[in-house]
Amino acid sequence: MADRPDFLLRGDRARLFPSLADTSREGRITSIFLALLPQIPHLAQEIFATAGLRIGQRAHIDCFTEIVLPGQEDGPQDRPDGLIRIATGRTEWTALVEAKIGKAKIDSEQVQRYVRLARQNGIDAVITISNEFVARADHSPAAVPKTLLRKTDLFHWSWTWIATECEILALQKAVDDPEQAFLLREFLTFLSHPGTGVERVTQMGPHWKDLIQKVSHQGSLTRSLPEVEEAVGSWFEEIRDLTLQLSRHVGQSVDTVIERKLKDDPIARLKAGIADLAESQCLTASFRIPDAAANLDVTADLARKTLSAGMRLKAPGDRKSTKARVNWLLRMIREDDPRLWVRAHWPGRTPPTAQQLTLLRARPEALQPDTSDAAPHMFEVILLEECAKRFAGRRTFIEDLERIVPEFYNIVGQNLRDWRPAPPKPVAKQEEFPEESTAPEPET
Repeated sequence: MADRPDFLLRGDRARLFPSLADTSREGRITSIFLALLPQIPHLAQEIFATAGLRIGQRAHIDCFTEIVLPGQEDGPQDRPDGLIRIATGRTEWTALVEAKIGKAKIDSEQVQRYVRLARQNGIDAVITISNEFVARADHSPAAVPKTLLRKTDLFHWSWTWIATECEILALQKAVDDPEQAFLLREFLTFLSHPGTGVERVTQMGPHWKDLIQKVSHQGSLTRSLPEVEEAVGSWFEEIRDLTLQLSRHVGQSVDTVIERKLKDDPIARLKAGIADLAESQCLTASFRIPDAAANLDVTADLARKTLSAGMRLKAPGDRKSTKARVNWLLRMIREDDPRLWVRAHWPGRTPPTAQQLTLLRARPEALQPDTSDAAPHMFEVILLEECAKRFAGRRTFIEDLERIVPEFYNIVGQNLRDWRPAPPKPVAKQEEFPEESTAPEPET
């Protein structure tokens, strides 16, 4: 296999230790990232899966920087940061790479020039990388006419997403090879340093405040609103980041709970999220924490401007009264935080009832509805916080969310235990009685 593709006039292999000026942060991080892709197959599999590529054992990845292609004009604005070539047997896939770092944004006109350049040279795709987030990889922060994308794909990865994928691999210990695992850890350390210019999710999309105002003034949302799709995309990105924060918080890998039919279909998941937000005016997520009593459910209510985190538990079946079942729950919750509420679910058509946990300490029967004397079959423990003006802030919304979720786990989640019926006791043996004697009675 040739060192470089035939159409590449000039280009160097991506270096793990690039010889670049200290001011060239974009070139440095791009070279390091591209150099790692051929060295860590698990990372390459996760990264390229978003572009619809399957990286098997036979795949050969080559990455280049400082490239020059036929048809390029003189000038740095027309020189992409890198080129990726993936060869599998007789097939070959190539992509131009353009990266930004820090506050720099992807330039639409520059991306359009690179798409045309890719078409001229038979290159399959253009990949942009920046701190901008998108709902999925085939969405781009750049405005590119669809006519330009008929023969060339356009993908976008955020540095935050790349770091997230690396952290997930590290937490799951998916990379067995010691040298590869070392490189992955070093890359994570590099990405986490503020000097690299990589930024995690710190704010919602640009139109978050406008969306909150629409809910407040109109009282409804439609699926076609671009602000709705943007909010769902921002929420998914933040949930991915929050999953990692929870993983670090508990020291084990935490998973985001996604419906099976949506797990492998990001487009369907986005559409489902848009429909849910338009209908309920809420953004929701659920996390699966190892050995926790239940999934940790999170809700952002746009109409009420509240954030909540909670867990559901089945009520103990061996306690007959509402008071006894409530006391069972309260004994597991040690702290009386005024933000904590307990919601009880009842048999039949009786609607749920809710009370503050501090009130239930004194009156456990306060949850009992007037219309029923049955005992609840399920409890929800919820930490509910009214965020008021902070809810509409792009940054303050994220700050409050990332504070409330770990707080709930510290106060409640780590202490809850799900109820299970006691094991059956041994059946007592019946007393053995001797058979009646048939001997004749003695004569008197």
